[in-house]
Amino acid sequence: MNERHDDLFDEIRLRRALRLEAAELPPRLDVAAIAARAATPDAASRTAGVLNTLIAAFAAAALVAVATVALVVQAPVLLAGWLDDAIVLVARLAVPADGALGLMQEPTVPVTVLAAVLFATAYELVLRRERRRALGAA
Repeated sequence: MNERHDDLFDEIRLRRALRLEAAELPPRLDVAAIAARAATPDAASRTAGVLNTLIAAFAAAALVAVATVALVVQAPVLLAGWLDDAIVLVARLAVPADGALGLMQEPTVPVTVLAAVLFATAYELVLRRERRRALGAA
């Protein structure tokens, strides 16, 4: 039942074999050495930096050019759509406003509205005086 197969590895031996030796570990990062290396760039890294800057500038200029062309091409279509929407909105608002403006053009309505505002103001002033008297008397 418990036959030992020679072709299978023992788990302990397998784990030992997979461990890294001290010489096999990757070197630790030395922050001071990286900073010193970055502070004194050589000619190749300077050239690479300039080349990367030029490529990035060219890509940015191409992106701006494509965006500008797309905006110029799409602007009339977008503005026409917005103008259509604005005209529809004004037309929808003009129908109810026509009735209100027609009513306001009759001479009795503005006078009646003005009289209503004056009476409401006078009524509020009387109520405030009465409240003040009631609070002062108490």
